[in-house]
Amino acid sequence: MKKIIYSALILIPLLLISIAPFGHMQVDNKYLYNNKLANITVSSSLIKKLNGNDGYYSFEAFNIMPPNVTPVVINVAKNAYFGESGMRPYTEIVNIPKGNYSLILMNVSISEHNGTQYDRAFYIFANGTPIFWGSTQEILNSTSEADLTLFEKLLSGPVEFQIVLPNYIVPKIGITGYYLVNVTLYLYNGTPPNNLPNYFIPLFTNNFGYSYTVLNPNNDIATQSIEIPNGTQKSMLLLYEEGGENDEFWYTNEPAIRNIEVYYNNELAGILNPFETIYTGGIDLFYWKPLTSINTLSFHMPYYIDLTPLLALGSNVTLSVTVSNLIQAEELMQTPYFTWDISGVLMLWVNSSNPLISGKILTMKSNLMDTQPILIPGYTGMYYQEGSSYYINYTSILNYKYGKEIASSAQSGASIAKQTFSYFNEYAFLDEKFSEYSYEKGLFNSSLSINANYPVSLYYDFFEAPITNPEIIPFNATYLQNGTISLNPSYSITYINGNYNLTESFNYNLNAIGGFSGILEIINQYGGAVLVALTNNNAIVTKSLEAIYLVNGVGFNENFYAEAIQNNTINLAGYLIKYYKSIQKVSSSNVMPLESVSKTINNMKHYSFSKLYSKFIL
Repeated sequence: MKKIIYSALILIPLLLISIAPFGHMQVDNKYLYNNKLANITVSSSLIKKLNGNDGYYSFEAFNIMPPNVTPVVINVAKNAYFGESGMRPYTEIVNIPKGNYSLILMNVSISEHNGTQYDRAFYIFANGTPIFWGSTQEILNSTSEADLTLFEKLLSGPVEFQIVLPNYIVPKIGITGYYLVNVTLYLYNGTPPNNLPNYFIPLFTNNFGYSYTVLNPNNDIATQSIEIPNGTQKSMLLLYEEGGENDEFWYTNEPAIRNIEVYYNNELAGILNPFETIYTGGIDLFYWKPLTSINTLSFHMPYYIDLTPLLALGSNVTLSVTVSNLIQAEELMQTPYFTWDISGVLMLWVNSSNPLISGKILTMKSNLMDTQPILIPGYTGMYYQEGSSYYINYTSILNYKYGKEIASSAQSGASIAKQTFSYFNEYAFLDEKFSEYSYEKGLFNSSLSINANYPVSLYYDFFEAPITNPEIIPFNATYLQNGTISLNPSYSITYINGNYNLTESFNYNLNAIGGFSGILEIINQYGGAVLVALTNNNAIVTKSLEAIYLVNGVGFNENFYAEAIQNNTINLAGYLIKYYKSIQKVSSSNVMPLESVSKTINNMKHYSFSKLYSKFIL
């Protein structure tokens, strides 16, 4: 379950917390201080329900504009109950009619009932394959969606859906909330995309039969042996990730760089740079009520690695995934609580009537560098910096029974982390820039281009002092926190396969500032906490989005801006005071350049509503 995370250079066990300044330890005669970040839930007695809640309390900024046709509607789950569910899935076998669909959308609507609950991770799998990755809202209700068109050949006939919402009810500490989940598929008739994957291999399946594994310093690599079907003409990896425990806020830890490394027969095949997803209880739980952070309710910036050139290595494959710096983090911070949830699928394009006869790798280059933490003592605290970069390139020629194919994939990226911290405050900055370009030519023709930049900057200060015996968990503590965080990710992808051309581009800007104070009930050794009394609460959060979505040169342009405030210690749902959303049909010939969109969205900020957030229906 989601926890308050004590993000620190050295995590001091809560049993040692005292009213005195937080403990420190000596490393090479340099002092490393214990700073804290929080993922907190709110006691049910503090929540005042909004009257007249006729819409969704929480929703995504990005929504796909569907074609002007009546969709085929498939109910996957209706009011599915998640109480003491843990990782056990809600399972439903659904028959999806065969047809020609130009777009498949999945809507997920979730409501929370019966008191306090944490924000929870939320996943959906189809025949064990991950198709939805997101989280819940702590209070009231939320809605989100995902584009599943890529999985059209998987979503046909009887399909076993597994919905996973790892919820836990702990009445003795007031965590009593349960969730009701509704999942609906919308299938839009039309010309389907050309050359969709037709073979799916879920990775790292667990005892429940869906793709999911957890990495930590004591188990930092997941490995699977795979038999590639003969006649495979294209191979692409889709991976989902989520940092947990202390690594929910890994960008404030030391080391602060986490590269997700993928190995193919022990060769470094790709790197994925994780995005700093902040769930609705993270850092300051009131920042995200009512306006959520980016990529929370549903993840919209997917991670792909084109593995086609490596088909030349043969049909017997060992695929491994690991997360960098987990062991180093345990050694430096002297705690093992750094975890990563990993899920993925290997998507294949298979033509069994045209087997692969032979293959040869023409280029094989991979280089990964990490400076490791550089710690510099200062007059008022400690300074930290670290850098990482990589370059990977594979090019192969694949000889099939009926034709040849040249496949090439190249990735590059760089990350830089900087921090300044003392006993009671920290400034943290992490910037990740990466790109990928791949192509297949000859018998099979496709290309993939991804460019992204994930900068995050955060400053916070805090004070905490126990007011009951800290040697007995749970215990209570006075807590005060103020700070600010900024996320400004950009992500673009162009995927061409035969006569199918998909272009997506996202430019987000999110800023939050404010703080709160009150009494926490600390419920476990690595920081899970419930806010049981609130004495101060103030925050301002703004979020904007510029998005372009085109299929074969036709699609839409979305502009979004919203601003929310917190200024109350009784009504904790907050208020949406500004809201603007515009979706316009465009084509590749008249789409507005994103530089012009940025100017336009800056002019939107005068558009203001005074209604409560819960009144908005999108």
